[in-house]
Amino acid sequence: MRTAEEWADYVFGLPDFTQFVIFTVHGLFVFGVSLGLLKLFNTRSKQVAQWLPVGPFFASISMVFALFLAFHAADIWSHKRSAERAFIQAGSAIKRFSELTSPAQLNAPEAAAAVRAYVVAVKEEEWTKHRNQKASDKAAAALRDLQAIIVRLARDMPGPAAVQAFALVDDIATTRSERLWIGRNHTEFHSWLAVLLIGFMTHLAVASVHLDRPRAGALALGLLTVTTTIAYWSLGVVDDPYRHLDKLDPMSWLG
Repeated sequence: MRTAEEWADYVFGLPDFTQFVIFTVHGLFVFGVSLGLLKLFNTRSKQVAQWLPVGPFFASISMVFALFLAFHAADIWSHKRSAERAFIQAGSAIKRFSELTSPAQLNAPEAAAAVRAYVVAVKEEEWTKHRNQKASDKAAAALRDLQAIIVRLARDMPGPAAVQAFALVDDIATTRSERLWIGRNHTEFHSWLAVLLIGFMTHLAVASVHLDRPRAGALALGLLTVTTTIAYWSLGVVDDPYRHLDKLDPMSWLG
């Protein structure tokens, strides 16, 4: 059985329209519960005024919701930028390594073949098969082979060239670790849960300040539901930075 985190990863890996439908269903549910509460108090309570909160009370809950949503959105976009930066840095390191080991410079075909084997392993295993959520033994072995080859070649390399080669291999290993960490940890389930729950409480707060005006309350709840649904969906479609894997091809690292 899938855990809550795995279900969240699954949902945020779905197509844009499917996610929109899911968030729309959630919005309709929250709208229905909030409107039902409003009408229940309005029709069943003989003294609605005693239950009616002071208007500014709504701002306290909506402010908490706005802050949580803003921080949550900042985390999601930060993960997205980190994933893009790791992809670009990996490509830059591999291209510079390929240039360094090319016939025009060090002429090390063994190292060039090893870095290509690493990229192919990343593409086939970690990128396509595991969606960057799991490390591949094949890719790890290819990276170790690359490191071992550089250690052997460094004995005959000029000092500056050896330093640069080791630095580039280190960059390749670092960007791989960063990519896999983001792939495994991009979804903050508890942050999503907190935002959705506080969003629900915000709907209830709007309903509570309209207990004496159900029609105005229904309009306010409808506008809030549309707004929160769009906000949730716009974050959901970018929560997984590797969702559109076809737009980022590791083979491009080889030039």
